[in-house]
Amino acid sequence: MFGFFKSKKQKSAKELLSMAYKVYNYRCDLMSENDASQMSGMIGELDELVLDGKAGTNEYNSLADKLEKLMRKCGGTIYPLSSIADYVDMIVVAGILALGIRYFFLQPFKIPTNSMYPSFYGMTHRVYPGDEPYPSLPERALRFALKGAENYNITAPRDGDLYIELNGSGGGSFSYEIVPIKKFFVWPSYERRYTLNIGGRDMTLALPADFQIDKVLAEAFPDALKPGASAVLIDGRPMLKLGTFKKGERMLNFDILGGDMLFVDRFTYNFRKPKIGEPIVFKTKYCEGMTRMNNGVPDDKYYIKRLVGSGGDILKVGNNTLFRNGDPIKGSPAFEHNAKREGLYCGYRAEGALANGASVSVPDKHYYAMGDNSANSLDSRYWGYVPERAIVGKSLIIFYPFTSRWGATK
Repeated sequence: MFGFFKSKKQKSAKELLSMAYKVYNYRCDLMSENDASQMSGMIGELDELVLDGKAGTNEYNSLADKLEKLMRKCGGTIYPLSSIADYVDMIVVAGILALGIRYFFLQPFKIPTNSMYPSFYGMTHRVYPGDEPYPSLPERALRFALKGAENYNITAPRDGDLYIELNGSGGGSFSYEIVPIKKFFVWPSYERRYTLNIGGRDMTLALPADFQIDKVLAEAFPDALKPGASAVLIDGRPMLKLGTFKKGERMLNFDILGGDMLFVDRFTYNFRKPKIGEPIVFKTKYCEGMTRMNNGVPDDKYYIKRLVGSGGDILKVGNNTLFRNGDPIKGSPAFEHNAKREGLYCGYRAEGALANGASVSVPDKHYYAMGDNSANSLDSRYWGYVPERAIVGKSLIIFYPFTSRWGATK
C-alpha cells in the first residue's frame, strides 16, 4: 500500500516537472531575467528532490508550491491551461495519432465501383416499383445506419410525360454532368446530374458521382427501355419517354447502397512482397498506362484489384479461366469461382491486352492487377502494369456496412 502512494507522488512530481520545463522553454524569453533565473533554479532543485525520493516531503511541497505560483505568473497561455486549451491539446494529439496510424498501419478505404464484385461491393441499388411500399422514415434511418442506404424519391411536380435526356451519340445511355460540390457545406466532392423533363419543363436528378442510373431505369421502366425504343427531340435534345404521371404521383423510388468500407493493411508489405491472390490497393498516379489514358495527366486515385501476376509471370485467359505460367491460377477462392462462373462471378474475359488468346509477360518489379468482376473492370488488361512503388497495402477487413461480408477480406 505504501508503495502505491509513493508511486502516485512520484508520478505527480514528474508531471509537475514536465509542465515546468514546458513553461520555461516556451516562455523564458518573455519572462523577466529574475523570474527566469528563479524558475530555472527551482526546477533544478525540485528535480534533485525527486531523484532523491523526497517527493511528498515538506521540503518538496514547499518548493513545489513556490514553483507553481511562479508558473501561474509567467505561464501565459501555456499554464494554467483553460478547458478550451485542454480540448485543443487533446484533439491535436488525437489527430497526430490518427494520422500516424493511417500512414503506417491502417488506412480506411471505400470501394467506389463494382469492379471487384461480388468479393467487394461498390455502390449498388434497389428499386421500389410503383405498387410496392418504399421504406418509412424510421426504416430509412435504420437502413442508412446499417447499410449506408440513401433513398431517392422522385415525385411529379406537375402533370405530364416524363423524359430523360440521352447522350448525343445515342445507344441508350443517358446524358449527365459531373459537378463539383461541397458535402455538408465543407467537404469538396462531386455529384452526377441527370436531366429529366416532366410536363415540358426540366428537372435535375443529382446522384453520387460514381453511380450510373442506367440499371435503375431499366428495372423501373422495362417497357420504355426495350430495344428499339425511339427518342424524341425536346429543345433540340434527344429524350426518351419513360412514362406519364399526375402531379404528386411517385415517378421513381430507389435506394443507393454505399460501397464496402474496409481497412487497408499498410504494414505487412514493409516486410514481404505482395502474394498472388491478395486484394491490393495502389495509387494510380504511378501507373504510366493510366496517365496515358488520362491525356498525360496523372490521375491521383486509389484503386483496389486482385493481384494476379508479378515480375516474370506469363498470363493468359481462356474458357473463363485465368492462366498463370500455363496453369489455372491459384491463390484465392475468387480464381476458381470465376473459372466455374459460380454464383455471381462472371468468369474471366479475354479482353484488352489478353484478347484473342494473347498473353502478357509481367516485367520485373511490376504487378498485374485484375478485377473479380472481369466483365466490368478497368484493370491491367487496358492500362498495363502496377509498379512496386504504387502499392499501398492489402485489404484487411470490411468494417462497414453491417452485412454478411463484414469481417476479414478474402
